[in-house]
Amino acid sequence: MVGCSFSQYTEDSLADVFPCKGQTEWSMKGRYTSATELDLTEVGRQQVQATAQAVIGKGKLIDPAKVTQIWVSPHQRAQQTFSLLFGENWGQEATDNIKATTTDELAEWRYGAYEGLLTSEIRSRRKEQGLDLERPWNIWKDGCENGE
Repeated sequence: MVGCSFSQYTEDSLADVFPCKGQTEWSMKGRYTSATELDLTEVGRQQVQATAQAVIGKGKLIDPAKVTQIWVSPHQRAQQTFSLLFGENWGQEATDNIKATTTDELAEWRYGAYEGLLTSEIRSRRKEQGLDLERPWNIWKDGCENGE
């Protein structure tokens, strides 16, 4: 997860599961979000709870009895997602064996000057600066001003 990741060991293999965070106000609108702390929307909370019911539990994709380590981003939206995913779905038998760690290593990519902007706003700003005159801005090719 950008936000939560899980390593689950079974007798046959080690599986990493990376669920996404629930919706925030900015993600709903398509705004780039990294350092800005945003809560999940009500829809985001419902998304996470529905995911938890579908994939977490005995015999499901994420069986708490088989999970040994969980890593969570420090951002509040990731922390909320983690709490919603595992709050009621985590049995006591699993809780004693599982280590949950908050780590900056899972914090989102920093968007720098593009934080909170839409793709169209970024492209417009860059054209005003004389950039991307031959092709539209692409985050993977052009990066983020003052970001990563």
